[in-house]
Amino acid sequence: MHLDYFTFSGRVIGLALMHKVQVGIIFDRVFFLQLAGRHISLEDIHDADPYLYNSCKQILEMDADFIDSDALGLTFVREVEELGSRRVVELCPDGKSISVTSKNREEYVNLLIRHRFVISTSDQVSRFARGFADILCNSGLQTFFFQSLELEDLDWMLYGSENAVCVEDWKAHTEYNGYKETDPLISWFWEGGWDNNTILRNNHENRC
Repeated sequence: MHLDYFTFSGRVIGLALMHKVQVGIIFDRVFFLQLAGRHISLEDIHDADPYLYNSCKQILEMDADFIDSDALGLTFVREVEELGSRRVVELCPDGKSISVTSKNREEYVNLLIRHRFVISTSDQVSRFARGFADILCNSGLQTFFFQSLELEDLDWMLYGSENAVCVEDWKAHTEYNGYKETDPLISWFWEGGWDNNTILRNNHENRC
């Protein structure tokens, strides 16, 4: 049932953007990167999970001899909690038997981040994206939309800012991955009802 809320949320955000309604929210950086299909780095999770961020930083910066001594007893596994119980999940095949060393610690951190922020939340992200695509009536356009923006741009659209975003400037600095600017889908996107001058309006009075 909870996944239906993500589908519903995707539709609400899609409608808000389509009708240029600022709803007073900002996106989590990791969630935005997932919707855009971008890689999630260690620095990206700093605000989403400070504890995991600091732990991973310590592992990466730890003295090589110390970590190779296996004093920490780390292996390629992650402990997760589900419905009040905890279980161990392997980050890779036979992960329980692979010790974290100075040579593979970067791989360990990358797999840890991927499991925590990609694999574990894939259903929720997928349902949100589906709801968002329902409003746009095109899943390909949904992916392109998030790829064409920076997180700050999206936050301005949804939360508001004292600064306006120029559509022509946005268009001029957009990079097309797998598309051309002359493709019908791209033309439809830019002609799909955006204000000719700006996307945003000064929302200062509403926030005060």
